[in-house]
Amino acid sequence: MGYEMNWASFNVIEVMSSQKFAYKRIAYVAACQSFKPETEVLMLATNLIKKDLASANMFDTSLALNGLANFLTPDLARDLSADVVALLNNSRPYIRKKAVLTLYKIFLKFPDALRPAFPRLKEKLEDPDPSKPLSLHPFHSFQKVKKYQY
Repeated sequence: MGYEMNWASFNVIEVMSSQKFAYKRIAYVAACQSFKPETEVLMLATNLIKKDLASANMFDTSLALNGLANFLTPDLARDLSADVVALLNNSRPYIRKKAVLTLYKIFLKFPDALRPAFPRLKEKLEDPDPSKPLSLHPFHSFQKVKKYQY
């Protein structure tokens, strides 16, 4: 954006907790644009994101997955990886696909999350949704990385 927004970080998190979807969406977009790994109040958002991931509203869950993928830190990846893996069994294909794509970012920041999630990812290869195998495409890049040796 060109300007430092550190002064607004707490306000962004405050609006992210709104019950109104329009406010929540604007706050998540602001978080995606302004939060950096060194943002001090980012850890305050952990419980808020966890609540949105578990929401019955598909749109709240989608916002949380998108935001998490954009401002993910190793600590957030460690704390929220189990919640994202649980979304692989969501009844909506859209949420399952976003969860797979978010897991890719989580694995890049916190590789230890791959071992417990691998069986579920393997199941998703047989998902009846035709777009699911395409969302698993980023995981082929892990074959090239010898550091992780999966």
